[in-house]
Amino acid sequence: MLILNNVLARDATLDACDAAVYRQQYVQAIKIAEQHANQPEFWLCKGRAQAALTQQAGAEESFKQAIALKPQGLDLVSAYMLLGHAQQASKNTAGALESYQQALKSSEQQNMRRYVRIAHTLIGEAYYGNSQYAEALQAFQSGEKLALNDDERADSYVHEALAYQQLQQFDHAIEYQLKGVMMLRKSAAPEQYAEASLELAKLFVAKKDFVGAERTYQRLMEYAQENGGSFYEAKTAIHWAEVKRAQGDAAGAETLLAQAENISRKIQDDELTDLLAQARAAKP
Repeated sequence: MLILNNVLARDATLDACDAAVYRQQYVQAIKIAEQHANQPEFWLCKGRAQAALTQQAGAEESFKQAIALKPQGLDLVSAYMLLGHAQQASKNTAGALESYQQALKSSEQQNMRRYVRIAHTLIGEAYYGNSQYAEALQAFQSGEKLALNDDERADSYVHEALAYQQLQQFDHAIEYQLKGVMMLRKSAAPEQYAEASLELAKLFVAKKDFVGAERTYQRLMEYAQENGGSFYEAKTAIHWAEVKRAQGDAAGAETLLAQAENISRKIQDDELTDLLAQARAAKP
């Protein structure tokens, strides 16, 4: 009974530490964690709080301390992933890649398919951030093979599209971004679908395929209007106006900008205000 009570007390204290991080009470989380320095879970909690306070060196040390205490299961995978995040924040790409590879290895050893996929994605993102786009694409493709649902497949497709874009392979970039957009429309939050659609239109523009871009903007505009998305209705109009201008349709561009301005006045959004100012400044 004494052992059980100790375990329950530890779990309650760990919950309190995690809750403090969730509530952004980072100093309080660190204080709680420091009372349990012999347990890896509390080092993870402390490191997360330090990372949130941008104390990256301290966060790295905390995650290393957690790993040194030999955590098991998901705690070990999380420790390596969190260490990689802290190293990425410190611009230590080589260290981050090593940590993510360790997370991948541990996930594979424990047959944790979801985390194997996540590790591949993190490796790809580290390569991408280091301008190693071919390596990033390979990692994203490895993650795609392990996707279990539409959300995970969409995530992989969008990542692959980014890598293809940087490799100047616009046909492949459009193909995978379109696949991602189709998945996101079925299962994701409207904002995710809208942002992915805007990126798809930009890919069409990069390829000088203005027909494809306009078709994408038209679909997104209809989606925003049908689903009450005034912000994305305006944002779509602003970007669509750029395509109209590129094709010499000044009247069409002006109509879209006027539509966006009308919405912007109603909802008073800073992002829309900035986008409109940029659009007006770029007007020939």
